[in-house]
Amino acid sequence: MVIIRKAIESDIPRILGLYRQLAFSPPPAGSPVPSREEYRRAFAQIERTPGYELLVAEDNGEVVGSTVLVILPGMAHGVSPFAVLEYVVADEKVRRKGIGKALMDYCVARAKEAGCYKIMLTSDKRRGPAHRFYESLGFEASAHGFRLYL
Repeated sequence: MVIIRKAIESDIPRILGLYRQLAFSPPPAGSPVPSREEYRRAFAQIERTPGYELLVAEDNGEVVGSTVLVILPGMAHGVSPFAVLEYVVADEKVRRKGIGKALMDYCVARAKEAGCYKIMLTSDKRRGPAHRFYESLGFEASAHGFRLYL
């Protein structure tokens, strides 16, 4: 049975492995690789950030998916908060087995519970199957997403 829970520090290596499945190409040769200590510091900062949840999906004791859910205060729609989903990934070995849906259902429920008026999610244009998955859950491609990588 799949459970969704907040990530713990010992999940970091597995989460990083899942993130590699999201990459379309490897990082450029010579790119710096953060140390274990740098990842631990980043994780500690995530834990201290209000509204930021690094989540994992666990099946039979194994982390098989992850996402980030951030609930932020807002003033555009009264004072209703909004949610941002990022880095949604299910292990490629277990895709189409309900892992992604369990993660998304959890996040939608958390956003509703927090009184959010919307959930924002971006997905790389090359991820057609992911887009169909999000649409099957009721998400609409209603805006253009823009990024500026620094």
